[in-house]
Amino acid sequence: MCSEAFLGSFASLSGALVAQDDCKSRILKATNALIGPPDPLMTREKITVVVLELLDLAAAMTPENEYRQEIRSRIDVAKDLIKKDSIFNDKARQYLSFAYRMMTNGKKFEPPKELEEFVTPAELQDKTQRYLKGLVARTVQSLEAGDTKETARLLLEMALMIATPVTG
Repeated sequence: MCSEAFLGSFASLSGALVAQDDCKSRILKATNALIGPPDPLMTREKITVVVLELLDLAAAMTPENEYRQEIRSRIDVAKDLIKKDSIFNDKARQYLSFAYRMMTNGKKFEPPKELEEFVTPAELQDKTQRYLKGLVARTVQSLEAGDTKETARLLLEMALMIATPVTG
């Protein structure tokens, strides 16, 4: 996984850069479906693949601490529920939300306020895409800065954003 390779290879600068590039490439490839040009062939299955990749990356990037195994376990349970049901599975979202709280010292995940006000579904989609572009940029910046904790949090935040239905 890219985190172990990334963290384990700091002894070798070239190895760290390769692992970092691999992680960056995986992040950009996964999120391109969300922030790239609209894809008329986008399906629920493709979005599910994106969410699962974001969760794999978040679990891999979770830094070594007292909660790492618990966070990874909750992400794994959520992934199984998503695979069996859908990205909108309430139990999966609960597991991901708790993993997020463990990553953020108790801070609860809340969907961005700026996405609460919209008139049309197209407006919501546009606002969400712009917000996600900013999240992807921040994720890549934190990865390049070597901040795996923030990278993991941002990846999990993206997955939670996608999995949380928007009401308006």
